[in-house]
Amino acid sequence: MPSDLRSRRSGYLAVDALAGLAVMTLGVAAAVGLAATTVTRLAQAKDRLTAMRIADDLYEDLYAGVRPDGQQSGSTDGRPWTYESLDADGSAARRIRITVDRRFGQDLVVDAVAPPAPATPSSSS
Repeated sequence: MPSDLRSRRSGYLAVDALAGLAVMTLGVAAAVGLAATTVTRLAQAKDRLTAMRIADDLYEDLYAGVRPDGQQSGSTDGRPWTYESLDADGSAARRIRITVDRRFGQDLVVDAVAPPAPATPSSSS
């Protein structure tokens, strides 16, 4: 085989190897990017779910009369929250606004209506 033909073939092999390496690098980069996006979305979903669970617990406590009306704030599982409970205009119902801090995105804000607070048992009975 002439030496000129061998040098051409080795040039093609080098180009083929570089093209294969580039394709493989792009595939790995795409897989890593997809994994990072998936992890981020899972963290956001978990954050949203945790905030919703805290807001649900607060609402259930307000509904049952376990928590006092008015403005209150606190923290659950390291997440700050606030709520405000007011009498609804012209009704015996209560308007409730619950705000729970989220680590990713805007705070969760829940506006709800609850019946009047249940009467608490008196201590004289």
